[in-house]
Amino acid sequence: MQKFLETILNQCLNILDSEVGSILLLDKNKQDIVVRVARGKNRQSILGERMRLGQGISGQVALSKQPLLVADVRQEESISTQCRQENYQTHSFLSVPLMREDRLLGVLNVTEKNDGTPFSIKELSFVSAIAASAAQTIESLFAKEHLEAQLQCFKNSTAVCKFTAGISQELNNPLDGIMRYVNLCKEQAGEGTIIKEYLSEIQAGLKRMANVLRSMLEFSFAGDRNHNPVSRDLVNINDILSKSISFYKHQAICKQIDIETEFTRDLPLIRDCGLQQIFVNFVKNAFEAIDEKGKLNVKSYRDNGHLCVDFVDTGKGIDARFKDRIFEPFVTTKSRGQGLGLAIVKEIIDCYQGEVRGESVSQGGARFTVRLPIGG
Repeated sequence: MQKFLETILNQCLNILDSEVGSILLLDKNKQDIVVRVARGKNRQSILGERMRLGQGISGQVALSKQPLLVADVRQEESISTQCRQENYQTHSFLSVPLMREDRLLGVLNVTEKNDGTPFSIKELSFVSAIAASAAQTIESLFAKEHLEAQLQCFKNSTAVCKFTAGISQELNNPLDGIMRYVNLCKEQAGEGTIIKEYLSEIQAGLKRMANVLRSMLEFSFAGDRNHNPVSRDLVNINDILSKSISFYKHQAICKQIDIETEFTRDLPLIRDCGLQQIFVNFVKNAFEAIDEKGKLNVKSYRDNGHLCVDFVDTGKGIDARFKDRIFEPFVTTKSRGQGLGLAIVKEIIDCYQGEVRGESVSQGGARFTVRLPIGG
């Protein structure tokens, strides 16, 4: 990207016989433009400089998405106050937005003609044509950079998953052996003895370790088509929700929990990459958060190109200390939990390039919302 921007800027300056120019690109927050390349005596001082849309000449051009030709900035009162005139020997400049269809990508500035004459409409047309052509390539380079970043993230994630899976499998083997020997020792120990009591405590600790290792393996392979047993078929999201809820019907009767469903009919089909694992986790968490005589509402709907599911319960709500970390691995308030359930959910939803958020509700309880892009 940097080399291409430098080439474009140099081409414009050389053809227009100018000494000073810059290219600013729209930042990811889409509120700032940032100087990516520059030429002139102040080049080093302005590189990386950022300004809000509407701020300064470049910011105004970015906001209006319209090119600007100033023959003499001293004659333009509305503009002169925003120009750093002391930086230039001449008083004419061009500022052109880099546009791709109706989307702003950045701004191209040219000033300081060597012969001291002002820029012309013909030169503005030339720079605008260069900008239009450059914008197409810049958009492609943005896409390439994004894909490269995703690929690197995937490689890092894969390496961590392989390491985690390897450690888990290596520990599982000796752990199984220890469990067998503890069971044998318990059989030999007399009933009611302190030794049998100690062995029971050891056994409980080993089981907890085994559960942690099992959860780590599930987390490592979340969304992995080679290990995670999901169909990848196109499915009706309401069918998966109904099946996930059915696993807890008996528990709902025992705990007197009322399950209400509001399923929107005729929703588009979506590819199954672990939907049941997502939904079961949310239903399970809701039941664990409700002591008894509570309510769980599950709602499916379509919103702005996404399939959405809300899980709203009347349980304890989300602990304020952990509300920003609930989807991180090993973060849990449960005495018996490993803190990997929601981390696995987040991993699978990320595979969809979807979103998930959780919040406490004012009347008590929690709401979790899953948003999956249609066709994702």
